[in-house]
Amino acid sequence: MRKLWPLSLALLALALSACTGSQEPPLPALVAMGGEGEVRFFRARDLQGGTPNPVGTWTTPSLQDLAHSQTFGRLYLLFPDRLEAYSTQGFSETTVPQPSPTQATFPNDVDCTGGYLRLGQNQLLARCPEAGRAFLWSLDASGNLEEADLTGLPSGVRLALFPQGGQELLAYMSRQALGYRPALNPTGTPSLEKSLDPQADQGPYDLQPDRLQGRLLGLAATLAEVRLYTLEGESLSSRKVLADFPRPSRLALDPVGGGVAYGQGFQVLFPRESPVQRQFHTYTAGLVGQDGYLYLVQGQALEVYDLVPSPPLFLRSLNLGFSPTTLAFIPVE
Repeated sequence: MRKLWPLSLALLALALSACTGSQEPPLPALVAMGGEGEVRFFRARDLQGGTPNPVGTWTTPSLQDLAHSQTFGRLYLLFPDRLEAYSTQGFSETTVPQPSPTQATFPNDVDCTGGYLRLGQNQLLARCPEAGRAFLWSLDASGNLEEADLTGLPSGVRLALFPQGGQELLAYMSRQALGYRPALNPTGTPSLEKSLDPQADQGPYDLQPDRLQGRLLGLAATLAEVRLYTLEGESLSSRKVLADFPRPSRLALDPVGGGVAYGQGFQVLFPRESPVQRQFHTYTAGLVGQDGYLYLVQGQALEVYDLVPSPPLFLRSLNLGFSPTTLAFIPVE
């Protein structure tokens, strides 16, 4: 069992039941991979063992992103004109029934091509960068969409949801600043904004909350390097991550499994930091599972790593037969 950083009792129980790595029985789970107009579902243990045969495939033309909430038992799909929420009740390691989804449609003047999803505690954020807009939907898939107020934020801003002070706040990152504020009231409280030091010349590439530590993690780049910016309390710090010659980079975070930055190579950030790995490889999608494994996509290839050892242990590279752009981890019974 890996060493765990401080957890609440509830999260400790989850961690003790979920972490596996290479030293314990596999956690029954599926890895959903979206791309090229479909979602393919793989048994996590098959990917770890070297047999990437999907247990099910959904046809999803124009799919942009997907996300899964274990708490609400739903898989969310983002399309240019709508959101869809599917119950994952009945999912197993051998079957992925596709029930009728609950839908929420964007306004007629919104095209969410190139958009992305971010999970909060009770809400789902759909960011539509080309339209310059963002929308909130309840994670129980009830009610109508609410539009986030992006007044004063630049067009290239990255967004996420950040729980703070009993509210679910809109977190944002530009090349100049990182901060948060109420999603529907830009002048409301609580709010905080800190200037990036150094300021970014490229990106921002990603922004996600590290919920266990109550902090925000963002990736952007100067002309020379990718930097990880960390907003914790009222303090903003930054440091170099990944390989030289910056490329678009992303974060893969899981409260139990750990945190990884990837792009030009990859680097484990927590619970035990590693040096940069595979720095001559360029990764375009990634996932840290509750099972303590890292899944990284490079074209049609998937690399699987065990995160229990430090540095992580490379297990295998698999040919998927398609090029996914987004991944989600779905524990099943």
